[in-house]
Amino acid sequence: MKQGDLKVLKLERQLNLVSFLLSARAPVPFSEIRGQVVGYDDDASVDAVEKRFDRDKADLRSIGVNIEYVSGDVFGRAGYVIDPQGYYLRETTLEPEDAMLLAVLQRTMGVVDDTLGRNLKSALAKLTIDSRLPEPLRASMGEQHFLSLGKPDRDPARNLVAVLGEALGRRRRVEFRYAKPGENGTTKRVVRLYGLGVADGDWHVAGFDEGRDAVRDFRVDRMRGKVTLVDSQDGAYEVPEDFDVADVIGVEEYRIPQGNEVEVTVELDEVATWLMERRRQGVGTLEKLDDGRGLFRVGVRSEDGLYRWLAEFGHHARIVSPGRMAKAFADRITAARARYTDV
Repeated sequence: MKQGDLKVLKLERQLNLVSFLLSARAPVPFSEIRGQVVGYDDDASVDAVEKRFDRDKADLRSIGVNIEYVSGDVFGRAGYVIDPQGYYLRETTLEPEDAMLLAVLQRTMGVVDDTLGRNLKSALAKLTIDSRLPEPLRASMGEQHFLSLGKPDRDPARNLVAVLGEALGRRRRVEFRYAKPGENGTTKRVVRLYGLGVADGDWHVAGFDEGRDAVRDFRVDRMRGKVTLVDSQDGAYEVPEDFDVADVIGVEEYRIPQGNEVEVTVELDEVATWLMERRRQGVGTLEKLDDGRGLFRVGVRSEDGLYRWLAEFGHHARIVSPGRMAKAFADRITAARARYTDV
């Protein structure tokens, strides 16, 4: 018999023993185990089978399956038992914010297709089912409106995350003050939340900004004060069927869907080409020319978003095509220079 077969038989024998003891209604003496459990019913001597049984008990106890000997129950019966209270896991319940982290992990594992990944996804799904979550939040998790692009290593606003997740699950609009980087003060935002996730160590929410009539991505740690619910009842809005949180959270603004995709070519000098190699996140194509310049070609879903993004490159970048966007961007740059030029 092969060594591998012995391991399989041992595991099968131990599983048979556990199943037999869990199903027994009374303590089971060794004589019954030897006579009825497959793996202990062979022609070996009593001493050999008992030693086998002792080794299996030790193995099972080492992984938390405690087989105990009862000298006499209330009816005077003696034998081996497994206490179901100590064998079965207690019911698992999750708080809403913990459930959201679970959903983020479950979404992230969607790209893993090895044995460990499949087992982990199955376990996460079972935990989600067993958790007593509000139905709107459970439904939102099922629709995968959560995303992770990294571990949240900065979480200064955990309470805000819980409020935002609950609002997302219940489809209630939220109002908050938001501080954009590089700007003084804050602005009031009223948002229909579409998704929640983690990107580059920070919590983000994605949603439709009613004041700007467009989908936006907001970093939670840039929210100021309280997040308040605008609607008094659930179901104030619906998340569009074609919405995918991965299209919004953790992507450059020009990739956030605002209309039909347009193919754009941007000419870059040597400085901007070097920067683009590190900033384009695998999106589009970058062709390096012999003189050090580069041509960046990319599909753009938000033209305004592209103009704001390219403005960070200053005079180091210019749109080549399409012509109407090249003119629009040049006009914006001219207007910005005029605004800040002393007269």
